[in-house]
Amino acid sequence: MTSAPWSTVVLPLLLVLSRTHSFGLRPPSKESKLKAKPTITKVNPRDCQEADNDPVLSNAGPQFVTAGSGRLMVSRKGHSILRSAGIPKPVVLVDTREQQPYALASSHPNWIGGERRATLRAGGYAVDGMESLLALERKSLADLVACIVTYRVRFLASCARLAAFRWKAILIEASYEDIKRGWKDFGIPSAVHPNSVCGTLDAIEAKFGLPIIYTSTHRELATERAASWLSKHFTYWWLEQHSLGRVLIDSDRL
Repeated sequence: MTSAPWSTVVLPLLLVLSRTHSFGLRPPSKESKLKAKPTITKVNPRDCQEADNDPVLSNAGPQFVTAGSGRLMVSRKGHSILRSAGIPKPVVLVDTREQQPYALASSHPNWIGGERRATLRAGGYAVDGMESLLALERKSLADLVACIVTYRVRFLASCARLAAFRWKAILIEASYEDIKRGWKDFGIPSAVHPNSVCGTLDAIEAKFGLPIIYTSTHRELATERAASWLSKHFTYWWLEQHSLGRVLIDSDRL
């Protein structure tokens, strides 16, 4: 009597075992995938040169490029005039009522020359020498939601005061997408509908001519946006005041 070939006995047995026990190699469940949290990685701009100038170097999660470390570019005929013209960096005025002010000078010393506290007529931030011309109001997501309903009258009155300035804006510490997602994920106890918030902001911009700057819930990104905005408005103004034209780079007239 001849014995059966090894493959006709062992292979079917292995197939049965693999179906019943899976040898511990079960695919991840849908629930475990949902629990995975994205990581946020700061990417050095120099590293992007090795990725065809694409700042997203992997699919591990949302990433963002760190702010540049150089001064704001101001040039004439292809040459920087920062030193020859003696262009200073702005000194930011922070309202005394601002409870959690941005660390503008320490975070972006290449753009901001310093900070000091002052009692401002409107907004939370201004620039020394431009107090009657420029005002920037900051709103965290929680503060914004409260202003739409609970403090609506006071908020609209502050918007009317901001509208009197030549350069003004309301900087929101959230993206449009963040607002449309609602408040549950941010721990904000409010029943106000996201569409009410978005619609009110649109109406404020239309009525008062107040630009709404959507930034990010990541505070360092909101800080960068504020520093860049203040620095550029000051530089344009300073160039005008010194008869150098409201132009940063003369090659493209921007």
